Amino acid sequence: MPDICILKDAPVVRLSPRGREILALFMSGHTYKQITERLGISRSAVRRHFEKMLWQNDCESMLELIARYRAQLAAEQTETHEGVSEE
Repeated sequence: MPDICILKDAPVVRLSPRGREILALFMSGHTYKQITERLGISRSAVRRHFEKMLWQNDCESMLELIARYRAQLAAEQTETHEGVSEE
């Protein structure tokens, strides 16, 4: 898996709420079939969501999209923790 430090300056990953939901399921190990069953949508709808996420974020593979998204989440989490003051 790519090192998060390398992806630090990567463009922000833009996802719709449904795209985030589908990507989160995929990242947690769900198959296309499990995603379709869980969300009540067709396999082709899941595939179209993935294609749209790749196209909108200029990614060549799901691995690249996931790596960039994880880096973004890690950066957001770091910013949140840095903003909390200790008293």
